[in-house]
Parts: sequence; structure tokens; C-alpha cells
Amino acid sequence: METKRKKYDLTFKLTVVKFAEQNSGEAAARHFSVDPKRVREWRKNKAELQRLSEEDDKRARLRGGGRKKASEELEVSVCEWIHSMRAKHLRVSRKMIRAKAKEVYATVSDGRDEESFTASAGWLDKFLRRNDFSVRRRTTVAQKDAKHFTEKLVNFRCTQCSTENHRP
Repeated sequence: METKRKKYDLTFKLTVVKFAEQNSGEAAARHFSVDPKRVREWRKNKAELQRLSEEDDKRARLRGGGRKKASEELEVSVCEWIHSMRAKHLRVSRKMIRAKAKEVYATVSDGRDEESFTASAGWLDKFLRRNDFSVRRRTTVAQKDAKHFTEKLVNFRCTQCSTENHRP
């Protein structure tokens, strides 16, 4: 049975590398219950791991992993558009963001590879998370000022009293 993949932070990796240098890679793998291949990789990337640990100890992966953004210009342009729409108190839906992203990509890409960028739902989720946006449910202005509220409450109470007094 396969074991689940594990995620190790930089401090753990550097601890394993240090132990491996003092003893052996196999001993470090047994001691820390990791695959010997991981120990060899971490020893090979020791300089990069040390450099990154000085910046951020919580990081688990080296830079450069994962898929690249479609376009930096696209990200900036769509973010600015969302901010401007929200500043005007206009609604911005997921569908609108995807349409705007496709439109911007068409201008940014100069017609090359236009079919490859679809602004999928997955892309949108990651875009919103990367840029700290959230799309909220559409709401109405529910809070009225006190004058309107008391007036409405008095009218409601009057109708309630009149129906109670005129029961058959």
C-alpha cells in the first residue's frame, strides 16, 4: 500500500541534511522516516534551501514549482478593473471576471495562442485567491434609517391591532 505524500518545511529539510552530513544519507532517512531519495535531493539543493530559509522558514517548496501565470499584464489589468468596478459600487460577478479576462488576454497575447486561455472556473478560483478577492452573494440595502424603521413598525402594529379587534 502506498503511503500518502508528505510536505516538509525548510527547517525540517535542513535538519535532515545536517544529520545526513554528520552520519549518512541512509541513516538520516531511517532516523527521520523519509525516503532516501528525498535526502539525496535535499543534500543536492542544500545551498538553495539555506538561502530560502533565511527569507521564509515556512516555505516547503523551492521557487519555480507549479504552473506559471497566463500573463502578468493580464493579472494586473483584471485586478485594476475589479477595483474600479467596486469603487463605483457596481456588482462584479464571476462570469464578468472571466469575460473580462478573456477580453484582456486577447489584447495582451496579440492573437497568438488565444484558444489556450479559457479563463476556466479553476483559473478564476486561483486568481481570486492569489489576489485576495472574494465574490459575495448579491444583497439589497436592508438597513434603513431609524425614521423609516419606526414608521414601518408603527404601521405594522396598527394593522395587527386592527385585525385583532375585528375578529369574527
